[in-house]
Amino acid sequence: MSAASSPVAGTSTGMRPSTARPVGRAAQLGYGLGDLASNLTWTTLTAFLLFFYTDVAGLAAATAGTILLLGRVADAVVDPVVGLAVDHTRSRFGRARPYVIFAAPLLAVAFVLAFTPVGTGTTAALWAGFTFVLVGISHSLVNVPYGAMLPMLTSDNDTRLKMSGYRFVGASLGLIAVSLAVMPLVTTLGGGNLAHGFPGMAIVFGVVGTLLYWVVAALCKEQVAPLEAQPKAAVGQALKALFHNRHWLGVCLASVLAFVRLGVITAGAVYYARDVLDNSWATSYILLSFSLSALVGSLLTPWILRRTGKRRGIVIGLIATAALYLALFPLHDDPVAFLALFLVANLLGGFGLVAAPALVSDAIDHHEGVTGRRDEGLLYAGYSFATKVGTALGSALFAWALAWGGYRAHHVTAQASHSIEWAFVGIPLVLCLVQAAVMGLYKLDSSTPAPAA
Repeated sequence: MSAASSPVAGTSTGMRPSTARPVGRAAQLGYGLGDLASNLTWTTLTAFLLFFYTDVAGLAAATAGTILLLGRVADAVVDPVVGLAVDHTRSRFGRARPYVIFAAPLLAVAFVLAFTPVGTGTTAALWAGFTFVLVGISHSLVNVPYGAMLPMLTSDNDTRLKMSGYRFVGASLGLIAVSLAVMPLVTTLGGGNLAHGFPGMAIVFGVVGTLLYWVVAALCKEQVAPLEAQPKAAVGQALKALFHNRHWLGVCLASVLAFVRLGVITAGAVYYARDVLDNSWATSYILLSFSLSALVGSLLTPWILRRTGKRRGIVIGLIATAALYLALFPLHDDPVAFLALFLVANLLGGFGLVAAPALVSDAIDHHEGVTGRRDEGLLYAGYSFATKVGTALGSALFAWALAWGGYRAHHVTAQASHSIEWAFVGIPLVLCLVQAAVMGLYKLDSSTPAPAA
């Protein structure tokens, strides 16, 4: 999107023209490492925590699903608080970087605790709920500031879209690492004992994730206006202004739906592989296929959306994905064909996930043009809130589908298998269509494709 098409053109970004510097390639690529770190924890939670609850901690599927939803909603309300804190933080490290530096180790510790089983029955359920909220709050303290950094780093729309792409490359590499490494680490470190293996895996991922966040903080330097350069607003006034920004609302609502779909896919992969495809090792193949679609999509999306326009390209991809998901139903007896079509479907359906940080940044520019304030932390917190609630709702929907089908960890009936198939394929199909409709709220895009570069 050109500067002329934005409500705020030129240097109306909260950066002073005399001090704004171009973002170097190292910082552009380094920014993507944050999503690699994030997905080592986040994707592991969404892909394996439900399985850990039902098959290791011994929780009933319905109980596990309720914990995932209520716990995520509870900790998601922290996101706006963290966002407001970022907007009012000034330090020698910047506004967002202090949180990335100092909260990363806290996230690692909470992540390990979430995969550590304690007690049985009510004790196990209470521990699961407590640690799930704890890891969610810790994730907010790192990920909200990390995401809010993008509009602080550059005002150039093309650079933002590239960095969103690099960020999704990092996310894709995280997905691949989770796909290939989680269960081998659990098996190796636990010596075949899942209750010992999951905490060991979490320690490894937690340490690596902390180091990666620190690299991001070292490479990415913020360029921001001084505090006195921006008007102050009461918290209530700032929150009210959010809901008058239809473009931000569109991105957030579309992101909720996208992450519900992501939550269903990641939580359901282990069950679909084992109980529908009749191959427990296919879990890695499903997650790897999804990861490869994300990796390829992260590289292609900026190129495609520059030619189609952001909104148009995202909507076309979602409609195509819904059609391909419909074609997945008869392929449960042909795993190779299923995985190939699954990869293509998620590649096309992932345009919105790749572009979302850039769309949020555009909405922040629009917000400044209307209110005179950028409020990067608060606006990004709304997006982070949407991703958390969406992922939790997706995991919970799948867990409730398990309960509806009468799922039992050691005896999976035909009815349970059918409910797994319909949840894993049918729910994402419907969500793609609804997400395409919601994208109509976002209007900060040229109505015609950009000319080819």
